[in-house]
Amino acid sequence: MEFPPELAAVEGAKDLCYWFGYWPSFHDAEVILLHLNRSDVSSLALHTWEMTNEVDEKGFYVLTKHVVVEFVMKEVVALNLNGFNHQNVVFGVAIERVDSGYRLTLKDCYGIGGTIDASDISIRLTPGKPREAS
Repeated sequence: MEFPPELAAVEGAKDLCYWFGYWPSFHDAEVILLHLNRSDVSSLALHTWEMTNEVDEKGFYVLTKHVVVEFVMKEVVALNLNGFNHQNVVFGVAIERVDSGYRLTLKDCYGIGGTIDASDISIRLTPGKPREAS
C-alpha cells in the first residue's frame, strides 16, 4: 500500500513506511498495550510484521520485519472501543484526518475493535518482537 499523503504531517509515519517499504495494513497485528490518560498522552502499541511467501519446516509462513508500533495520542476527544480481552488481534488499522484531529480505527478480528479520536497523533517504532512474544 502506498504512503497515505494525509499522514505526511504525522511524526513517525514516514519512518513506519520506510521500515516496511510500504504502508502496512496491520493485518493480524496484536494490540499489546492500551494506555488511556485523561490529562496527558495516551498510547496504543501493536506488534506487527511482514509475512513472506516462504514456509518454514512446520508449514508456517515466515514472518520478518517484526516491530512494535506505538501510536502516541494527545488529547483523546472521543473513544468507542469494545471486546478487549487476553488476546487482541486486528484485521487492520487505519488512521484518518477528522475535524477534531485524527481517528485511529482498529478493525476487530479477535478482541478489541473500535475508534479513538485524538487532537494529535505520532508514531514510535521499536524494532523486534515484544518481550512476551519472543
